[in-house]
Amino acid sequence: MALAQFITRATDPPGASKSSQKRSDIGGGATQNRSDTALGSALGHRLRTARRNARLGQGALAALAECSVRSVWQAERGRGRADLYLRLAAALGYDVAGRSLPPAGHLGARLAALRRRLGVSLREAAARSGVSANTVAAIERGKLGHLAAIERIAETLGAGLTLIRKGEAARFYNAAGVSSACEAWATPEEFLRRLHAAVGRIDLDPCSPGKLHSRVQAARHYTTRENGLLMEWHGRVFMNPPYGRTIGRWVAKARSEVEAGHAEWVIGLVPARTDTRWWHDHVAGLAHAWLLRGRLAFGDGTTPAPFPSAVIVWGGSLATAAGLTAVFPAAHYIPPHSPLSEGVAAE
Repeated sequence: MALAQFITRATDPPGASKSSQKRSDIGGGATQNRSDTALGSALGHRLRTARRNARLGQGALAALAECSVRSVWQAERGRGRADLYLRLAAALGYDVAGRSLPPAGHLGARLAALRRRLGVSLREAAARSGVSANTVAAIERGKLGHLAAIERIAETLGAGLTLIRKGEAARFYNAAGVSSACEAWATPEEFLRRLHAAVGRIDLDPCSPGKLHSRVQAARHYTTRENGLLMEWHGRVFMNPPYGRTIGRWVAKARSEVEAGHAEWVIGLVPARTDTRWWHDHVAGLAHAWLLRGRLAFGDGTTPAPFPSAVIVWGGSLATAAGLTAVFPAAHYIPPHSPLSEGVAAE
């Protein structure tokens, strides 16, 4: 049996019909692969974990939520109706929250508020998440529809959906953050104004929402379609990477592209997570770091981030470091242990 067939059959409940094994439409604008949702739904995984922590079987939870066992099975795989998922979560004593979602209102209204804060149009959010614009509009009005569609929209906006105990404030966990792409908050305009004043031209933004939508004035932009992690970087690079679980790959890529001689320098705007593995492996002692004072306000500039930020430079010259120090005079500068990039002439 082929692996794909095995995964599909292994994740179907007993008695599932052949029609249920086909790709199904999500919100009229995208198709959903069963194996993708069965293995990749963050909310589904968290619901399953919460049920097991409560030492309940699927039948017991179904009885508590007054629904079918099949509905529990679907919800734990990121499928089925969102309102039913919320009912199951509530039965376990949990609410759905997001690391960057406004706290008030129903889930759809909070997603709408986040979208507007990011300056993302409804049509753009729909296109990037792979659902129809009508579906996004309906969700924002409170007609939640399919859970899978909500997860796609939330991922596109960087909402960071998770389950929290009722009455607890959602914590901004390590995967929280912002990026220059649409999946998180846009780079602050004032920050970019200072950056351009310090370093002049930028050749590449490898974490871009696209040239027409990016605030970064770069000659070339890599979007999620090109996947900057797979592309060779060149020249002068600025990145505001996704701050989720892939951030370690982005900082490793920045370091390696400079060490390989592909990029002259890479400047990264990252959270000042000095306790993380990626910081110790690819930043500490290996790159220039400016720890910014206060909190940056991302997106429309009205909401300060709940974490401190740092400007990191791999490569560059004395002039590069001096320019950044001049435009960020309040930042605390930490030089690398080794000399500035060898073989790079002062600008």
